[in-house]
Amino acid sequence: MYYLLAIYSAAFKHSDPNYMPKFRHQLSKILGQDPTVFLADKSKADASQANDLVEKSLALIELSDQQQDQRKKLSREIGIAKRAGNPAEPIIEQVAALSTEIGELDNEISDCMAQLRLAVSKDEPEEQTVLAPRHFLPNSSVETSPVDSDLSVACEQPFPQDEWQQYVEQHESSTAYHDARWHELLKANFGHEPHYLTARCNGKITGVLPLIHMSSKLFGSALISLPYVNYSGVLADNSVITAALLEAASGLSATLGASHFELRDTAPMAAPATKTHKVSMVLPLPQSDSELDTRLGSKLRAQIKRAQQHGLTFKYGGVELVESFYQVFSHNMRDLGTPVYNRRLFMDIIRQFPDKASIAVVFQDDTPLAAGFLIAHNDKMEIPWASSLRRSNHLGTNMFLYRAILAKSIEQGYEFFDFGRSSIGASTHKFKRQWGAREFPLYWHYWLNDSDELPEVNPQNPKYQLAISAWKRLPLPLANTLGPHLAKNLP
Repeated sequence: MYYLLAIYSAAFKHSDPNYMPKFRHQLSKILGQDPTVFLADKSKADASQANDLVEKSLALIELSDQQQDQRKKLSREIGIAKRAGNPAEPIIEQVAALSTEIGELDNEISDCMAQLRLAVSKDEPEEQTVLAPRHFLPNSSVETSPVDSDLSVACEQPFPQDEWQQYVEQHESSTAYHDARWHELLKANFGHEPHYLTARCNGKITGVLPLIHMSSKLFGSALISLPYVNYSGVLADNSVITAALLEAASGLSATLGASHFELRDTAPMAAPATKTHKVSMVLPLPQSDSELDTRLGSKLRAQIKRAQQHGLTFKYGGVELVESFYQVFSHNMRDLGTPVYNRRLFMDIIRQFPDKASIAVVFQDDTPLAAGFLIAHNDKMEIPWASSLRRSNHLGTNMFLYRAILAKSIEQGYEFFDFGRSSIGASTHKFKRQWGAREFPLYWHYWLNDSDELPEVNPQNPKYQLAISAWKRLPLPLANTLGPHLAKNLP
């Protein structure tokens, strides 16, 4: 069944004339048109540098596509060898080498397109420097830190929460989801066992990898860093420690009987398989709200102004707004056909992270119409969960909500606002783009154990469409009662 679905999905994707892989989409976005149309335009014949860069990008993309197809073929051969009881190590080595080549190619493509962006945007010098939150940037310590031979990796019991937290806070690539407080919070709310790997050299923590083992009869077994959020992954002092943590996690997933180990990251790496189907939408914030207003442009300002004329009010706070947030969030999740998390999760996050978590709600009179759950870390404010009631769309509640949140983020001194993940071309992607947010690829890496196919536990999977349709018709109280029992098993 899974094999047939995979064939159907691949055939549909490549037969759809609107389908465009990640790099080709980015190339078209830079040029403002299809690359082949750009090259055929005789009026651009004098733009030899741009033409050369476009041709080089297309050639590299084609080569990357071919190597990824070869990697998929080899990954299937690994599964066949394992089931037959034959040694798979030589094939695994081939996949690892191929993954390294693909990663190098992807970096070369990105560099080439960065040069192209400069070549075709000479009249916009302020756009030549791409700003990014710390965890999207390469970790400067990875290749420069010394390697210690006294290296051990373990899932330590009891969990060394204070040491772990100290390490996360000093690491330049940490995210909010590396925080040690998630260890017990996720276990308490979802019931899945945490396996937080700690690397030590001479007794000192030199790397960490938070993992959750998800296991259910309905959706199977997987070891993930981390489920429910966009990214987490390895923090380490150098590449040797990173490799040791990944090797330990892959082995642990097999020991636990998981079908795969999944690493949600913001950087490419030499993994057996990788998905790049999502991007994180990040907006660099100016120093003042008035500067943001100027950046947004007249069209967007007009939409916000119309929303302000409907008597909407904005509230920003914590525990006191959980109920209002959940009222909107749960209603919207039911309308989307998605099981909702329990109310306690959001209450616990607010209480466990008083220094990071907050809630924003838009009201009309005393009725909440739109809401966002915010988590801050280092230089960035993020909105991992947001919803609005469909019946209030004509009021522009979403525009009002996000404009107020951006103002609050600037007021609090954050340098970036992360709108959360999107699929390129989706309505949510277009909504976030209009605010000036930029795409940063998300890399979900996979180490497969007993399957040839990558997991597809998501609303786009055709086999879930009937269930989604039925869920949309449930009475809200019933959906809110049943939802948490299903949502805890959805990564």
